[in-house]
Amino acid sequence: MVEIWLPYGSSEIPVRVPEERLVEILTPHKLRGADAPAELKRLVESNNSLLDTAKTARKICIAVGASSNSGLTTDVVKTLVDTLTSVGVPRTSVTLVRTTDAPQLDLNTLGEVTIIAHNPASADAAPLQGFNGDLVPAVIAAFADSDLKILVGELKPHHFLGRSGLCDIVFPGLASRDSVRNHLADRKGITAMDLHRERLEITSSIKNLFAVGFVLDSDRSPSKITLGGIDSCMKDLEQPLQTTCANTVNQTADIVVMSVGGKPTDESLLRAVDAFPAALPSLKRDGVIIVAAECPLGHGDTEFYDWCAERKEARYLEARLRHSFNYNGFKAAFLLRTLESHRIYLVSTIPDHYVEGIFGMKAAPTVNSALQTAQRTIGSDSTISVIPDASSITTAQAPSHSQG
Repeated sequence: MVEIWLPYGSSEIPVRVPEERLVEILTPHKLRGADAPAELKRLVESNNSLLDTAKTARKICIAVGASSNSGLTTDVVKTLVDTLTSVGVPRTSVTLVRTTDAPQLDLNTLGEVTIIAHNPASADAAPLQGFNGDLVPAVIAAFADSDLKILVGELKPHHFLGRSGLCDIVFPGLASRDSVRNHLADRKGITAMDLHRERLEITSSIKNLFAVGFVLDSDRSPSKITLGGIDSCMKDLEQPLQTTCANTVNQTADIVVMSVGGKPTDESLLRAVDAFPAALPSLKRDGVIIVAAECPLGHGDTEFYDWCAERKEARYLEARLRHSFNYNGFKAAFLLRTLESHRIYLVSTIPDHYVEGIFGMKAAPTVNSALQTAQRTIGSDSTISVIPDASSITTAQAPSHSQG
């Protein structure tokens, strides 16, 4: 037996796979990375535009977004603040804002820096100036009113939006709850990929904004760290992200066992569904997906629940979405479409009644019990692939391969 540990909430759970049945384990690749704090110090000290703006700014806001390496994020923030301080920037002028997805940081050495945990429901929000779209983005005032804005976060793949993490720290990461709702629902003439484009356009429209971005490898070590405007930062990270995260599938399996990545990516079913597409290129027709996602917040959204609870065929939901796009409805339609051709077992804390009666999946108490059930159903000789963190990779079949 091969024992593989899967992220689940803030911990891990095991799955035991017969070695002779294991096709592959799909993970990010290991790359030779840089010393992130030392490289960041060099990047800050050589960026005259950033230093000149920082020296004259009355208010500086550092916005910290999602990352699966809290220690690295802490080191990056400390290095950034210490380097700015070394050129004469007072710590009292710096405010650090954590998005709801940001990791817990050990920031006891930051001294007089103000630290705020953003709450979308109660934050004092202010409109961002300069964006010309059909949306008026409102974000926490501590960020909107600052003279210099610096983003810190990890860039990751996203199976619906293309990219996530760094590019959406500002929006929706620092946005008010109402502003996020307006971004995701009742939008005519857009698709899911347009949401990413809009988020990037919102961020690109902000003056005096810089980004510190990084990509993590299979050991959650930095394979690349960069500093610059949001557009140049995203461009610098694109190739390292592709090299690190892209997996080519040469052989499909009867069963794919996957974790969506643990906290915060599995905080709700709505959030967990983002990672489901990673399994599909590795799966045979009529194959089984076993998903580990703790979901301590349950299904996560009333709209998502309502769309799923209709229990209509996916094509009906898709027709409605073409008329008026709703991102939560889009994810409900994707789930229902996937269930038309695949059985999905969900290992979570959501009550079985909701897993099976509303969302159409099979509830399982453990990954191993789900795997045993799936093997009894489709045969003890069924092949198995494992994805320990589906939010950190992309998968695609080799050009010459077709599903079995």
